[in-house]
Amino acid sequence: MTLQALRTISRDSSTDFADPEALYQAELAKITEHTDRLKTEMENIYDLTANFASDLDGSKGLAVFGPPGVGKTKMVSQALIDANASVEYHKGADMSAAGLFGLLWFNRQQHRVLVLDDVDLNKGGQDSKAIIALLKSATEMTFKPREVSWIKAAPNSQMREHNIPSKFEYWGNIIWITNDRPEDLLKKQSTAKHFSALVGEGGRFTPAILDWNKKDKYLWTKYLIEERDMLGKNCESRKNGYDEEIIRDVLGFFKKYYVNLVGITPRYATKVAHNRFRFPSKWEKMSLLANSIEVENVQK
Repeated sequence: MTLQALRTISRDSSTDFADPEALYQAELAKITEHTDRLKTEMENIYDLTANFASDLDGSKGLAVFGPPGVGKTKMVSQALIDANASVEYHKGADMSAAGLFGLLWFNRQQHRVLVLDDVDLNKGGQDSKAIIALLKSATEMTFKPREVSWIKAAPNSQMREHNIPSKFEYWGNIIWITNDRPEDLLKKQSTAKHFSALVGEGGRFTPAILDWNKKDKYLWTKYLIEERDMLGKNCESRKNGYDEEIIRDVLGFFKKYYVNLVGITPRYATKVAHNRFRFPSKWEKMSLLANSIEVENVQK
């Protein structure tokens, strides 16, 4: 790593060093300390999930907040696997109140964990309020079964098809993984007071939060590539991963366009590596199209 690269990604130093090598080592130490903090924060996601899974008779809900593409779901999933938890995953979709009511019914068993991963619970309106009401009922802090009920005048088609009653006992647990931040959820006037009961102070969901900025996400991605061989032998998106030249090019791309890129995450690094492998003559331009401020004179 060059001195210029270190200056690019580290915090400004208030200390003047006469010796350039001393400056280099000081900046390197800052980056190492910063990366260690990120590793600890990501490990906290695993630990909080593991603690949750080991005490399903205690906490009924866990909310994992953080930016997209950094590995929240992977940490949660690994912790649940290690805990031998009984899990149902529901990923990446809009959620209606009727849909959630059905999911709660099908996952109502004791110690069953329902994971809502990147599910939009914050779209507003009456349906959003009904969703929050269901979640509040399902995560009530009590050792007894929680009562979940459908308050509409008539059962919906899903309820009729699967003989779902309008009221039932719920024994399960819920994990919500979201790209939203708690403070943003509590700003929306139409649903703020309702979300407060879930994720506010003393809310029903135990919070696990990654409040990462652009530099945090970049250093985490760089650590995974250089130290965990995320694009090599441990690559999850391509069998056997990518060769060393492609990995060097990906790291060089991030350094070259750091200022222009909106965000750098492990997920984005995988896409850049794929573009470099699949489109060697135009991979840089393709990689910049959806994730950058305008960049002039991109050659490839």
